[in-house]
Amino acid sequence: MKKFWLWIKMGLYLPAVFISAIQSRKQPFSVRFELAKAWSAMLIRMSKSKLVVEGVNNVPLQDGMLLVVNHQGSLDGFVLLAASPVPISAVGKIESKKIPFMNVWYNNLDVIMFDRNSVKDSIAMVNKLTERLKMGHNMVIFPEGTRSYKNTMGEFKAGALKAGINAKVPIVPVVLIDSYKALDDPKAKKVVIKVRYLQPIHFEEYQGQTTQQLADEVRMRILNELEKV
Repeated sequence: MKKFWLWIKMGLYLPAVFISAIQSRKQPFSVRFELAKAWSAMLIRMSKSKLVVEGVNNVPLQDGMLLVVNHQGSLDGFVLLAASPVPISAVGKIESKKIPFMNVWYNNLDVIMFDRNSVKDSIAMVNKLTERLKMGHNMVIFPEGTRSYKNTMGEFKAGALKAGINAKVPIVPVVLIDSYKALDDPKAKKVVIKVRYLQPIHFEEYQGQTTQQLADEVRMRILNELEKV
């Protein structure tokens, strides 16, 4: 029911959202990101949620980092856009491109779309992600691969972090708290969504670790924060 009414509200703005996406296609990425960030903040307000961002000082000043995030609910991508102090792009599943009006925004934000069921596609995704990171892009991944719909999380698919190791960039653990309640918990009323940036793990700290070891370390840091909730 929450999703239904939110989509009804969004229906009033969809033409403007679509037009702004089309008009901004040739603008610099920073402009496209700021537009997406503004629309995302409006969507969160429409869901009657409040966004609280913590640990912004932990976000490195230089561009070129991999933000590793727990995946909770349907609004996660919008929450991260609204909260981010730096321009970001992401890795997403190919099925998401079927969502009406969203395809143009995925293109605007240079999202790397891939088929999770294809080994070839997964390898290509890691290669593309590595190149983006080396170019100084700030990229978001959800290593669980699916939503938890609660303040805990599943196992990480370690391969998702391989690009960070290849590019030798800072790994920033990011914790989403109560993000799922905004749309996916019918009993929740006024929701406070928290985005908590943890201290980055620089290449010098994880150099020599396997992909699995790094994934386990990042997961544990995020899990420790969720257990405080």
